[in-house]
Amino acid sequence: MIPERFVTEYPRRCGELLALLEQQARGKQLVGSFALLVASAAFTIPFGRMTENDHLLGRPEREPSLAIKQLKKCQFLEAPFWGGIKLDFFRYARIVNDNAENAGQWRDVNDEHPIRSTETKDANAILRVVRNALAHGNIVYLDRQGRETPGNQLRYLAFLSRHDDNTSYRVAIFREEGFLTFVKAWIQWVQKFPPEHEHVFEEVA
Repeated sequence: MIPERFVTEYPRRCGELLALLEQQARGKQLVGSFALLVASAAFTIPFGRMTENDHLLGRPEREPSLAIKQLKKCQFLEAPFWGGIKLDFFRYARIVNDNAENAGQWRDVNDEHPIRSTETKDANAILRVVRNALAHGNIVYLDRQGRETPGNQLRYLAFLSRHDDNTSYRVAIFREEGFLTFVKAWIQWVQKFPPEHEHVFEEVA
């Protein structure tokens, strides 16, 4: 059926599919890949709609508690979409060395690998990192040591987005379970948007 409000109902439908397929993904040890599959739809599409300046969901004066721009005021792990959930691991960093293709050699501003970074950033900025990485395929599977070693057990998902200076990258790193938790929390949060005032497009003949 055609949804009444695509930007909220589509993520809800993705959530229903997630619930149907999650145990199968776990049985195949594909939690990380499954989370990316769902996030590419349930997160990327509504986030794009919510950040358009000419769209209702991008106007903080109309929806001050839910507009993405308002997330500049809070740290990522304290953002309202978590609903009180606490992740046991999350890292953010700016990779300052020029070897972004070799994950084991990534270094932040304190000359630490990003999985040990203490840098922080507001929720709006980190969501944009995740969105850009999903949209452009800049996702790296990391092992326990923070290396991209073929055949090793996946431990972390790293999301890369080019920094504004175009000479370095931002990276957001989740454990695979943590990223799936984020996707579920995001889907629930998006449902809070009111159903009225959906953006209307002219019908194409």
